[in-house]
Amino acid sequence: MFITKAEIYKIYLPLKEPFRISVTSMTNREIVLIKLYDKNGLIGIGESANFDYPFYEPDFNDGTIHLLKTYLIPAILNKKIDTIEELEAVYKLMRGNNFTKTVIESAFWHLKSQQTGKPLRKLWGGTKTKIPAAISIGLGVDLKDTIKRVLRYIDTFAPERAKVKIKPGIDVKLITAIRDRYPDLPLFVDANSAYTLKDISIFKELDEMDLLMIEQPLSYNDIVDHSILQKQIRTPICLDESINSYHTAEQAISIGACKIINIKPQRVGGYWQAKLVSELAAQNNIPVWCGGMIESGWGQLFNCHISTLSNFKYANDICLTKWYFADDILQREIPEKNGIIDVTKTDNLFKIDEAKLSKYTVAKITTS
Repeated sequence: MFITKAEIYKIYLPLKEPFRISVTSMTNREIVLIKLYDKNGLIGIGESANFDYPFYEPDFNDGTIHLLKTYLIPAILNKKIDTIEELEAVYKLMRGNNFTKTVIESAFWHLKSQQTGKPLRKLWGGTKTKIPAAISIGLGVDLKDTIKRVLRYIDTFAPERAKVKIKPGIDVKLITAIRDRYPDLPLFVDANSAYTLKDISIFKELDEMDLLMIEQPLSYNDIVDHSILQKQIRTPICLDESINSYHTAEQAISIGACKIINIKPQRVGGYWQAKLVSELAAQNNIPVWCGGMIESGWGQLFNCHISTLSNFKYANDICLTKWYFADDILQREIPEKNGIIDVTKTDNLFKIDEAKLSKYTVAKITTS
């Protein structure tokens, strides 16, 4: 690619209802998009799944915008970059800020797909054409409201698998209520780092509830305590926030900190790094799945394609518009039926509704 101009967009997409996790809640999804204009007339579009405040990872949207306009976009303007290795070399010395790297990288892959006529999954070595997707259900305002909310989601969408957010005080009783109505539903919980090893009694109780996994129960940057916890319960621990690079994945695997890994491409520094981490996990008999960040439809498309890699074994958090958003920026929604997405049917969906992009844009920066 040879980029001659770039546009950065900050957009607000409305959610159908507030989405709550253990540490925060949101009613609108703030997202950063970029458009990279190639000298041959192609436009590559990338999305960052950052949040407006660094409650999930140290990255946040305004920081991403600053890094893009001040450092990364000037570093790629009017230069020939043909390979992912050449692109990664541009930000090799940048520590962290993986979401910022990914917004550039996803635009790069979109351009590559147009240049080569190959869908993303083939550029990345994906072999599957159909992938399972499942809903992630946020917390309510309290235990009673959460139980009501979760059961309503399951009743309404009849998912093949459900992921439920938990936090101290909304955990064992919540899962008990779900199991009372749905004893055989494939189910797992996501704690978003809300617990410590002092809460071992809670995990012992959850261990008896036939869960697929317990996702990121302890500190967001920990692997040691997770290895201690995993030795004390049968239910597989799935690491999410802790796996922010290939190296940390190696470390976590080496000390037995998890039996499953949730790969969020943005969190590990891009889709190519996601591919490498999935291959590392496969070599160690650890299955992975693609986590969702409540991306716009654009980000959902990329996650669909990375999920076609062979070691993505579990149903993925493809945060489909119909489940979460009141509106979106894709021209057409991603089709899903009975929890399955036919990824071959998404190849022609990489089209932004420019009117909606304009409607939901709250800031725009052009550099050239």
